[in-house]
Amino acid sequence: MDLVANLEKVLYQYQTAPPVQDLRIQGWRFAVSETSQVKAGIRNNRLGDVYAAPSLTGNYAGDLLIVWPGDYCSQVVVNNKIISNLEQMLPIWKQGAFYDPEGSALLDPAPLPLVAVEHLPVRQAVTEDPKPCFEILARYRDELPTWQVNTIQAGVQAGWGLRHIRTSRGLSVTYAQTNFSTFVSADGLFGKGFAKRRLPTEAEMGRLIKETGETTCLLKREGSLQPGRQPVIFAPQLAAEFIAKFLLPNFSGNSVINKQSAYTLTDFATQRQVFDPRISLEINPLRLFELSSYLCTREGLPARAEALVSKGKMLTPYLTLKDSIKAGLKPTPLPQAGGLFLNVQGDFNRLITTTESGILVYSVLGMHTQESVTGNYSLAAPYCLIIKDGNITGRAKAVISGNFLEHLMDPATEYGNVPEENTPGLKITTMVGAA
Repeated sequence: MDLVANLEKVLYQYQTAPPVQDLRIQGWRFAVSETSQVKAGIRNNRLGDVYAAPSLTGNYAGDLLIVWPGDYCSQVVVNNKIISNLEQMLPIWKQGAFYDPEGSALLDPAPLPLVAVEHLPVRQAVTEDPKPCFEILARYRDELPTWQVNTIQAGVQAGWGLRHIRTSRGLSVTYAQTNFSTFVSADGLFGKGFAKRRLPTEAEMGRLIKETGETTCLLKREGSLQPGRQPVIFAPQLAAEFIAKFLLPNFSGNSVINKQSAYTLTDFATQRQVFDPRISLEINPLRLFELSSYLCTREGLPARAEALVSKGKMLTPYLTLKDSIKAGLKPTPLPQAGGLFLNVQGDFNRLITTTESGILVYSVLGMHTQESVTGNYSLAAPYCLIIKDGNITGRAKAVISGNFLEHLMDPATEYGNVPEENTPGLKITTMVGAA
């Protein structure tokens, strides 16, 4: 807290009575997180192995906007060292400032919502006793071998800290937040994780371990792939990757304004129908203990739910304050930690049981190489599960290709929700080739 107080003090001093007149600040804004984290892991079945040794770390990290006279701006990333040497950095930042009249805008303070972003048991695991972290790792080690899993890799991370947001216009917010994540991989064939601001429940841990064990067993059976156009089911974790790759950048206000998106401002103004009417897409930072939840954006905009697409029709891109001024629209909440929610109806298990012939895909290789704007993809899926008459018969390698944006327009695409998963699974029809 001392570092944050010093940061605010120095900025206020250089705004009101700078020691050097040429360094007078017109306005400023910062968002800094002060975080402590506990980490532990399993490597090759060994809890606390040298390559996954338990650790406790702490740091400050965030971003700072300085507005100089004449609408010149400096936007920088800050950490412990930079905050401690702020006065030495100011002349350097002033020299590198750029003219940005839209970027110099600052929001007035506004009432903030109540959002559950701190879970006391996670805080205690970081500040008092990390026992829950080791209990989860021990469960992986002890329970997964009952599914004939031979090699386990796993990790747990718990974090607690304070989020500080300040502006020269009077906004002063500090709130506590937690994060918790765990991931386990079995025999290098299948991995699954959990990530929220709270600890997993007993039921959630049971389902995670059971799905990991059962899926790994299925992936050890050899199957026979029939190439060609056929139903392909994306598991929820893979669907989330597709949303992050193809929807998140295309709904960015900055991308839309700079014509680097599949969509235009006119598409939003006319509420163009881009998806099937069953689909709604929203940002919702108010959800209980989700990593995507927060009280306000780093710019100080209060958290609220915001629909980007309703019944397949476009409503708005997500917009920072700067982008909103350029677009002539209101600023919106911003997605954080995968915080784009696809709202649809359906049951995931039914996607499988109603498939006569197709494949189920949990993960792919090469997602980072795909081109977001077009929606086209061609990806290797080394561990697919083959479905025959609603039953999983074995494993195969495949290459899947298609267009994700077109899948969301297709009325034949089916969706299936899974308890505790934020993203539904999808069943699409697309090309499948042998790998």
